[in-house]
Amino acid sequence: MTRELFRNLDYTLLFTLLFIMIAGIVIIHSASTGENESINEVWKRQIVWATFSLLTLLVILALPHKIFRAFAYILYGGGILLLIITQLYGTRGGGSERWLLLGPIRFQPSEFMKIATILALARYLSVKKNMPDSYVKCIVPFLIVAFPMLLVQMQPDLGTALVFAAISLPMLYWAGLDTVRLFFIVAPVLSALFTAPFIPFFNPIVWVAFMFVLLAVLFYSRYSFIGMGMNLGVNIFAGIAMPYVFNKLATYQQKRITTIFNPEQDALGSGYQIIHSKIAVGSGGLLGKGLDKGVFTDLGFLPHAHTDFIFSVVCEELGFLGALVILSAIFVLIYRALMIASEVKSPFMSIASAGIATVFAFHMFVNVGMVIGIMPVTGLPLPFLSYGGSSLLSNTIMIGLLLNFRIHRHEY
Repeated sequence: MTRELFRNLDYTLLFTLLFIMIAGIVIIHSASTGENESINEVWKRQIVWATFSLLTLLVILALPHKIFRAFAYILYGGGILLLIITQLYGTRGGGSERWLLLGPIRFQPSEFMKIATILALARYLSVKKNMPDSYVKCIVPFLIVAFPMLLVQMQPDLGTALVFAAISLPMLYWAGLDTVRLFFIVAPVLSALFTAPFIPFFNPIVWVAFMFVLLAVLFYSRYSFIGMGMNLGVNIFAGIAMPYVFNKLATYQQKRITTIFNPEQDALGSGYQIIHSKIAVGSGGLLGKGLDKGVFTDLGFLPHAHTDFIFSVVCEELGFLGALVILSAIFVLIYRALMIASEVKSPFMSIASAGIATVFAFHMFVNVGMVIGIMPVTGLPLPFLSYGGSSLLSNTIMIGLLLNFRIHRHEY
């Protein structure tokens, strides 16, 4: 078994993980110079979590691959229970009830619920009779995702809640959902965005054009008149309802959304982080200012520099080339996850690998988008780089699952 493990281990994935972990610790050390926390406290704690995470990865490698499928629903149920306990007895962090205390250790159950949801969804979709070849067969998978999503949103933690929504469609597609049905599931969201008053370049004309595109796809797909009417009705309702819903939001909620596209309107409030983050990113130039030499980081102009805005520190201190190396490393993780999803024979392992790839891709896209001002500030960490024990451990567990699946890729 030991020889088989070393022969089939995905060394590209493993060494990329180690590289990003080490880079993360170095950058967290640099990012903490302008924070209130002690440098020693922050980066040393990250080293402890990294060590524990790698030990956990070794345990996962030693486990038989079938155990993850066998316990998928049990892990899912346990995760739901932890989220309920968090809602009732969790401690506040960042204004939300996201944390549970286990002695001296504080952990975030929602991070581990991502893994449990991926495994539970993969187990359900890997059964042949559950293949999502119709809208009706998508109901149970959406319910599997909806329960943890709603519980996390109640904390409230919108960023993590969106992760659960993000994993559902790629996993359904990987399990057999056809492209046309996938388009019609996503269409109401697009319809709502095209009439959103907070997005400057979208307007009713764009929405009407989208309705014609939708109608053309419906004709091409040979939907019945009833099916066409239902699809058009849902999309028209979504488009009409969006401005009404936005206008019903409180002023501070509207400002938080519009700040994404015009942060200068509240430069000392909700736009403060985005403005200074964009300046820090641009000031790094091609090669950056050097580690521990970031002006915006050292002077404390970047709140949460070692967590949410760690990529701003990367850009300022390591420049465009340094940021490119970091993002390329994360792309390697995503690419290897998709390759493993394509290589393994087990439908369960394949669908789960696609879900893991989606989590990493969504975190990277949202975090980097937040840093450069094209996405809302949601608090999603950059995988393996942002400070946080729960995030680091859960992400490493997912890499461990990928490595385990790769080793047993020829088994069902």
